[in-house]
Amino acid sequence: MKIHPTVKSLLDDIERYCRLNGISRTAFSRDVTGDGHLVRRMHLGVKPTLNTIDRINKHLNGARICRPRGRRK
Repeated sequence: MKIHPTVKSLLDDIERYCRLNGISRTAFSRDVTGDGHLVRRMHLGVKPTLNTIDRINKHLNGARICRPRGRRK
């Protein structure tokens, strides 16, 4: 499946970030969205939503990501 050029550029940025920070793509995905499969899905051709792209860019640029947490016990 062909990956959209914008998504490809974003994936390149994510790969660079993960390599420089010593984290896996799964950890990056989990940190940004709480879903460990985000980057894998993007590699498969699934386009992220604009909200998700915004969250990725904020994370890549060092902004704190605020996402809802699961219920506390």
